[in-house]
Amino acid sequence: MIQNFVNEIEYLLSQIPTEQWADPDKCGLCYEFVPWHGMSAVTVQVRDDDPRDAGDWKYYFSAESDGSRVRAEVEEYRASGDRLVHHRLLIEAAEALLSVDLTRYVPNLVATDGVCLYKPFKVQVYDADATFGFNYCEYVLARRLESA
Repeated sequence: MIQNFVNEIEYLLSQIPTEQWADPDKCGLCYEFVPWHGMSAVTVQVRDDDPRDAGDWKYYFSAESDGSRVRAEVEEYRASGDRLVHHRLLIEAAEALLSVDLTRYVPNLVATDGVCLYKPFKVQVYDADATFGFNYCEYVLARRLESA
């Protein structure tokens, strides 16, 4: 299933307008998976954006998808109706985002630490309902470091 998220994220990244990638103030990227609406989106973050309010970011929903590449994940969530399934899927989405080579889209990024950390560019996956108010990418990285 992670490959479905990789395909979805790579599609979305390819749809982000060139001027957003060229913005010298870009400092992050957020992937949102919203299965109750059957969609997902990516948003480019800039330095002036409030990190606690992605909905108010300059480029909110830089690219939005109909979710067709993650249809199985949407259906899994809808069939279960379980919020814990959604959180497991967000962990998979974070794994996928961390596996994408963002240097293809942001050439001045340098992957470091052997775990896809981009400094000072932040990669993010959050729960849209904020049931858990943390970045799933950081959770995934912490779990990787714990098992190393």
